[in-house]
Amino acid sequence: MFRKVLAVAAFAVLVAGCSDTTNGGGSTIAPTVTESTGEPSPEPTTPESTGTKIDKPSINIANAPIGGDNPDVDGVNHCAIVNWLGRKPLPDGTTITVESFHLAVEKVFVLDQSACADDKRPCTGVKWQSDNFTPCYVGARQIANHDDEVDLIMKVSATCETQKDCDSLAKGFGKTQISFFPDIIETPTSETPSEQPSPDDTTPTDG
Repeated sequence: MFRKVLAVAAFAVLVAGCSDTTNGGGSTIAPTVTESTGEPSPEPTTPESTGTKIDKPSINIANAPIGGDNPDVDGVNHCAIVNWLGRKPLPDGTTITVESFHLAVEKVFVLDQSACADDKRPCTGVKWQSDNFTPCYVGARQIANHDDEVDLIMKVSATCETQKDCDSLAKGFGKTQISFFPDIIETPTSETPSEQPSPDDTTPTDG
């Protein structure tokens, strides 16, 4: 009798599990399971730093050792050729850059590149290296008389493979050897008024 009751109960449970859930019964929603694909997460697209930038040794030379032939003169126009007179040949990896230039005495000459021919390379921004030592040119125009020559002062910077190379570029080579030599030029003068006769110089007329 006890076994019969158990069999009936088991049958009832089986029937209930197989019954149609659409007739008033609630449907059971299976949980969503996300499976891992095993692939790594995408890496950030920002480029990684390749390391700290190391600046090369450098030096500034306020009055560089430069020289050349006497400037070409055409009236008040003077054009000076500029060559590097420091250490030669330059050490490998060394670059000299012309930063600026000026005249040691003012109001005698003014810098004027048009005083040089068009085919003369200006010195502004010129870079000298061991395999490139082409000279450059600086023009000046005389605007006043002066007794002494006027030096051309050139400031340069240099980058090198070692600080020792930089320090050796100008040491012991002196300074500029380029000067402009003023000529005597005519300066405009005010016109002298014509001389008028004084009253005493007039000749009386017979009346």
